[in-house]
Amino acid sequence: MGADRTHGEDEALSGSELKRRAKAGVFVVSTRGLVILLLGFAGNVVVARLLDPHDFGLVAIGMSFVLFAGLVSDGGLGAGLIRRGEPPSREELGALSALQLGGTLTMTAVAAAVAVPLGRIGWVTAVMISSMPFVALQFPGRILLERALLYRRLVAVEMSQVLCFQGWAIGTVAAGFGVWGLATATVVRALTGAVVMAFVCPAGLVRPLPRFGLIKPLVGFGLRFQAVNATWLVRDQTLNLCIAAIGGVTQLGLWTLAKRLMEVPHLILQSLWRVSFPTMSRLVADETRAARLVQEAIDITSVGMAFVLTTLAGSSPGLVPGLFGTQWRDAAAVVPGACLGLAVGGAVSVATQGYLYAIGDVRSVLRASLLQAVTWFAVTLPLLAPLGVASVGLGWFASAVVEALVLGRATTSRLPVSLFRPLLAPVLIGVGSSALGWTVAARGGTLWSGIAGGGCAAVLYTAGMTVADRRLVRKACGFAADSVRAALARTRREGGE
Repeated sequence: MGADRTHGEDEALSGSELKRRAKAGVFVVSTRGLVILLLGFAGNVVVARLLDPHDFGLVAIGMSFVLFAGLVSDGGLGAGLIRRGEPPSREELGALSALQLGGTLTMTAVAAAVAVPLGRIGWVTAVMISSMPFVALQFPGRILLERALLYRRLVAVEMSQVLCFQGWAIGTVAAGFGVWGLATATVVRALTGAVVMAFVCPAGLVRPLPRFGLIKPLVGFGLRFQAVNATWLVRDQTLNLCIAAIGGVTQLGLWTLAKRLMEVPHLILQSLWRVSFPTMSRLVADETRAARLVQEAIDITSVGMAFVLTTLAGSSPGLVPGLFGTQWRDAAAVVPGACLGLAVGGAVSVATQGYLYAIGDVRSVLRASLLQAVTWFAVTLPLLAPLGVASVGLGWFASAVVEALVLGRATTSRLPVSLFRPLLAPVLIGVGSSALGWTVAARGGTLWSGIAGGGCAAVLYTAGMTVADRRLVRKACGFAADSVRAALARTRREGGE
């Protein structure tokens, strides 16, 4: 195709079409995340009954190396092509594919060589890392579909991977292959994704083209972009180690369960984060539209997320022991601080992070991530001994405030938006409502008292916000309804996406 651009799925979008696809993407991605979470939980329950903890530990070690391999092989170069106004050429996509394929094949060879002296644990890890070349083949298609905000097709790829992974893992483990069933399921998942991507993306699987000079201009942005992801990865692993070292393995277990509970509201934020970056990349040249979208994002997210988080915080003293058993009761102490942190930091980052990435200001996002990590440790570790696992929630909140201030300052210095005023009413009303719900839920300490506490918190929050700012409530509800309608609608222009 020479230097032809891949316009097929990357056409210029009108303002209304861009908004429609963005709203549809929020619903599609968040629904996909919830389904994957449920499927993963069900699969883990089945496989856990067939394997012992030692085998699960082997897979956990292998998955850690897979995550690291993915971080290195991506290099953030794909994000550079997503944010760019000009569509990537087939040659650029081929060069990116060649770089990532070469890197993952090299890591696979190294893992196989290291596995020889390490034995079983090394071979399990090597098998899992061998899935990465198939992941690399998907990157060009993912870039094109992300740029075009065609999330239904991306979800088709991701859902097919999950279904094949769970089917293969459960079938092979039940057949007696043990840990090798889980390890090979990782390869099956990646291979399935590559095959399905070839069908759902008109560009298909782009042929690798070793012309690295074409993507050299993306390296600077890509490295800074991946540095942010690396910061999060290192922060989470180091925090786990510190909690275990200072508070003991029991405190780490309580934190791990609480973190799993927070995955539900985190899914909603992840869908907004994922959609905001390519959407902002389309609007960055128009400062007025960009400012309007940033303001709408903070308005809608502050109200909607506060409702979810208030309900969760209010129900947690009954929800946690009611669902998981009384031995996990103390994990509920993490939830209020974590919810408050997501209510502040999550809302601001959704509104600002995609914009900052789109204009190429990765330094501000990286600075915010580093300061967030430092603050989290600075607050949590000194309080861990006297307060227990509740200190992790307090650290989450303090670090979220720091992150929000850094991201907010970087954004408001460029755009005339108000980021913190829309947070005031939702946060204050949410704190009061969740406190009442907590009192109701804690009185019984059962699942039913948790449901009652969550219901009280939700009703009080809704009533309070309706009185305080009915416009924001209508705006958030309208966005949610529009997202559902846009996701369910099938237009000829999408060609059955």
